[in-house]
Amino acid sequence: MARPQRSDEITKRIIDLIVDHGLPPGAPMPTELSLMGDIGVGRNSIREAIKALQALGIVEVRHGYGTFVGSAGSAALQTWLLFRTRTRGSTAAERLRDLLEVREMIETELTRRVAQQPGPALIEQLEARVARMGRPGPDGAVADREFHDLICAEAGFDLARELTGLFWDVYRAAESELGGPVSSPASTAQRHQLIVDALVAGDPELAAEAVHRHFDEVRARANAGRYGGFGASRPTAG
Repeated sequence: MARPQRSDEITKRIIDLIVDHGLPPGAPMPTELSLMGDIGVGRNSIREAIKALQALGIVEVRHGYGTFVGSAGSAALQTWLLFRTRTRGSTAAERLRDLLEVREMIETELTRRVAQQPGPALIEQLEARVARMGRPGPDGAVADREFHDLICAEAGFDLARELTGLFWDVYRAAESELGGPVSSPASTAQRHQLIVDALVAGDPELAAEAVHRHFDEVRARANAGRYGGFGASRPTAG
């Protein structure tokens, strides 16, 4: 039973070495022999730890070239979240609801902050995405994701931006797989235009409410779908 804990310790030590040496993404990793000497374990233990780190995107193994520091992107987390929507005791709808509500909490606060001083360039870019959303075709979904990403980028929180994009992608994939009604391009564009209007007004509370209303509509569509519903939507504030 002690072996998994030991493996975790070795993995953590390798991460510490990457951080302590200031190795950026793409930098060559220390050799196996070097890691064995620094950590004080055998070759097999190092290789097992490297495989675990590779699965997380923390290291990248390029066959014939060596092992390098990875970008530690969100691919591994996305795979885990998609898996989570298909497993465990709760229903798929309940797990999708969790994703949706975490994303709503993050985006509401980011949009509230952006509304305090939105730049004219941002408004122009958001308006362009709303126009694309109103047209039939797959580009509407692309514009939708770009709309939310622009707001998160403007807020200046890189981790929050990456998480909201991840939740958007996972929710979209899971919703498509499980089925349910699809919002019309006109309705999608209208909901996002309300957010833009609140930003133009420079009203943080109005912007937050517009985001809430947007997510309420998504919950309403889920309730009308064939995969169980999310329960009551959020009460309208004030």
